[in-house]
Amino acid sequence: MERGPLACTDAERRAALALAARLRERGRAPRLEARWVRPGWPAWQALCAAAGVIASVLSVRHALTGLIVAAAALVLSAVHGRGRVPLGRARATQDVVAPARAPARVAVVVLAAVDRPRAALLRQVPAPMAWLLGALLATVAFAVARLAGAGGTLLGAAQLVPAAVLLLATGALLEAAAARPEAADAAATDAAAAVAAAAPEAEVALVGAGELGLRARLRADRRAAEAVVLVWLEPAAAPAWRSAHPTLAALVEAALPDAERRGGRALPAGARPALALAGPPGDLTEMALAVVARLRAHLDGAQSPAPASSTK
Repeated sequence: MERGPLACTDAERRAALALAARLRERGRAPRLEARWVRPGWPAWQALCAAAGVIASVLSVRHALTGLIVAAAALVLSAVHGRGRVPLGRARATQDVVAPARAPARVAVVVLAAVDRPRAALLRQVPAPMAWLLGALLATVAFAVARLAGAGGTLLGAAQLVPAAVLLLATGALLEAAAARPEAADAAATDAAAAVAAAAPEAEVALVGAGELGLRARLRADRRAAEAVVLVWLEPAAAPAWRSAHPTLAALVEAALPDAERRGGRALPAGARPALALAGPPGDLTEMALAVVARLRAHLDGAQSPAPASSTK
């Protein structure tokens, strides 16, 4: 099962259909769910970053004009985020959802990506939106200072810092909008298919449009936090996992003693317990099967996972 091409393309839809067929072969009854996302958000954020650079230059001679431009860029960037504002063309992506054959009171939902992300440098930057918003906020603050009458060499030198960050962000965001796709890697979808065949009590959801589609899917899932556990699968060069949920972390450490634990939360899952597993082909399948089996045994032997508040 090959990890598909770029999100929101005809090729991605064909890949989703092929994945659904493979899940049927494993005894599941999958369905396709369309979701609308805006994958062109990096270009709009690049525009906000460029406006911040212009505002920084303008504020030196025209503080009020620079402040207006910087404030507008900051507000638009914060509100738009990763495609929240209807700017640009909305595109359809496809999720392949295979409900559990033996539903349980607490659902284990195994997720993997249908598409391939772009091989953008921005993916290597931690919290890129935080950097962008921080630089725009600093630009607004410096414009306010100039409007209040401040000036001098020190203020000018300080203003160069957020301007440089915004200039780099403009280039990185434009590159992210047009970068080539990453190499195909079937590790995650193969592991999800293996779980579909071996664990009838697990729900499998293959998600299109990468992080955008994942966020949209999690927002649409109205199940209570205590009624679901999320397991995200992703390709990687070596076995690794991450989770901010203490009970899940203990379970994974027992199931995968040789896998590396990485910091951070697994998914933008709110209060829902979540973990992420990463690994190469074959290894990731073994990891997923071991963790899902241990999760199911724990859930069947307890009232519920650890309280949702412990994820915070």
